[in-house]
Amino acid sequence: MQPSKQTSLERVSLRLAHPGDAPLLKRWRSEPSVRRYQPLGPVSVSQLSAELASQRLADLYRGRGEKFQWIIRCLEQPVGWLTLVVTNWDHGLAETGYALSSAHQRRGLMPQALDILLADLFTNTGLERIEARCAVDNIASQKVLTKVGFHREGRLRGYFVLSGRRVDNYLYAILREDFFSG
Repeated sequence: MQPSKQTSLERVSLRLAHPGDAPLLKRWRSEPSVRRYQPLGPVSVSQLSAELASQRLADLYRGRGEKFQWIIRCLEQPVGWLTLVVTNWDHGLAETGYALSSAHQRRGLMPQALDILLADLFTNTGLERIEARCAVDNIASQKVLTKVGFHREGRLRGYFVLSGRRVDNYLYAILREDFFSG
């Protein structure tokens, strides 16, 4: 499977997030452009650090664990993150979320990062379906998901509260077979 056509010539890579990334994640989570479409609740550096300390990549490959986070890097510098929440190992279901720091948005980095993650997940784990949700107003995220091969499956009315109002989301998903046939 070839990665999505790159709109940027910048080299993107992923690495598993570790507890030392907690201050960086906290800072990114507070950026207005990151919070614009995501209901990111308050979390302390120590909470983030403890969460990151509990994840084991080996568990993912053994079909165990629930939440995993990666740092997206561009030219070896951290620029954002990807999250994977496994909702059901028996059925191979998971959900991904992502964000780039403000300075690195709209440079074509996220499709590259998602391609890397999906290739790894569909090659090395028992996951069969990865879902993603995005606010209906988040056109950039919709373009990212479509570019990578996700299919929009529906509208989730009043899915979460953002800035004091209920916001609809679109549900997207990609199957293992979609990824390898694309």
